[in-house]
Amino acid sequence: MNSNPAELPDFASLPLIGLDEENDAPLDIVPTVPAPRPHLVRETEKPDQPQPAQRFTDWKIVTRLRNDVSEHLSREDAFDLPLEDQKAQAISLITHLIDDQERLRINQGQARWSGEERRALSQAVLEAVFGFGRLQPLLDDDTIENIELYGHQKVIVQRTGHGSFDYVDPIADSDEELLSMLAHYAHKAGRNFDPAHPNLELNLGHNARLEATGWVMPKPIATIRIHRLIDITLADLVDLDLMPPELASFLRAAVRAKKSIIVAGDRGAGKTTLLRALINEIEPAEKIGTIESVYELHLEQLGDERHPRLIPWEAIPGSSEKDAAGRPIGEIPMDYWAQRSFRHNLDRLIVGELLGPEVIAMFEAMQTGAGSMSTIHAKSAAAVPERIVTLARKDGRVTEDFARRQVAENIDLAIYVGVIPLDEPDPWTGQAPRGRRITNVTTYSPGEDGRVASTQLWEYSDGQIHQRLSPPFYDDLRPHLREDPTTFPETS
Repeated sequence: MNSNPAELPDFASLPLIGLDEENDAPLDIVPTVPAPRPHLVRETEKPDQPQPAQRFTDWKIVTRLRNDVSEHLSREDAFDLPLEDQKAQAISLITHLIDDQERLRINQGQARWSGEERRALSQAVLEAVFGFGRLQPLLDDDTIENIELYGHQKVIVQRTGHGSFDYVDPIADSDEELLSMLAHYAHKAGRNFDPAHPNLELNLGHNARLEATGWVMPKPIATIRIHRLIDITLADLVDLDLMPPELASFLRAAVRAKKSIIVAGDRGAGKTTLLRALINEIEPAEKIGTIESVYELHLEQLGDERHPRLIPWEAIPGSSEKDAAGRPIGEIPMDYWAQRSFRHNLDRLIVGELLGPEVIAMFEAMQTGAGSMSTIHAKSAAAVPERIVTLARKDGRVTEDFARRQVAENIDLAIYVGVIPLDEPDPWTGQAPRGRRITNVTTYSPGEDGRVASTQLWEYSDGQIHQRLSPPFYDDLRPHLREDPTTFPETS
């Protein structure tokens, strides 16, 4: 089994040996620049943006050497060794393989590589074996938060902060190479990506999630979401203008008072980041269980100072073969882990994203008053209750009335995060600066005829969120507010 992608080496610090610096023939690098599209700005049109260091771009050679190195390490069971030993073997092997490749070049009448070119080639092969090859520079670019692949030629990235979209150079020379590259990443993680398994959900390193589909559509498609903010607090989100200090104080008190919280919002609005910040307000002594379809919270990276009693569960998709019940063999869905979690005496159960039947287990956890938290996709704050009811009904064991009653009685707060325009659109690009903001905080209660009654506590207007009311459980929050807390009006 290959090394864990979450334990990638620091490529910049790797010592590269046996590199010849006697020749300095330049490497012929011809970047592929896609034609401009409306409302998108090409990288080459941004002179003020720092240019990346020159990289080796003969990817056929890189791919061939990557395959040779990976095959050798697998044959020698080197992937069972500590990562540093794997790297040492790989570096030595790469040096010999480059020597062999260079002799072939000389025999064909081509110039020898310079020392700079050899270093670039070695770096590219190392990144391809232990990292993510041509994707690695994009993953390492801390200004990028989303990567979209539409076949091998069209690569679009979204920048942090202003949310603009840019075209960048392709990461593969053909759709076949792109599929092969994604299949290689899947194999490293013990998963399959092939015509029999055309969908892939996978973590790339410490903080990126990939969703890809191939073979069942004209071109392979992939979306990579990069979480740049792992060790994040509510105070940090105040600094990033997601919310004002008064709201942060209110949410901090709600977490510590063990209120059950749902974070809802648009796609890419920052739901997981806000959930992570809320979790980081939990006292370290509490025992936490997290359940995710693919690891995104990454709380284990924060160490024992934050969450020493952490149990992270991840769903397992299973194989293409079905059992007698029609479920993929080897599959472990999120609702299975949710049921098992109750045997671990948790103080908190956190579901990274509500996707289906696991919402029933969330209701059970909320009934205990344990301060459960999760995220959910919803088009508006008002749509959150019906969205939760729809997911609960997927279980097949509960009625619509039961699901609504659970929402009304057990979800203390619903926080809605939106992506909103902050200014007028630029007349040249058609783009307006956009920012993430909490636009609504709501509490629920039983209403007439079994409906869910909603009370808006905070509401967004005139460019900022305003406090309207205090929740019925405000007295539970008092002990957890600061010594100089904001005074909230009593619920009317």
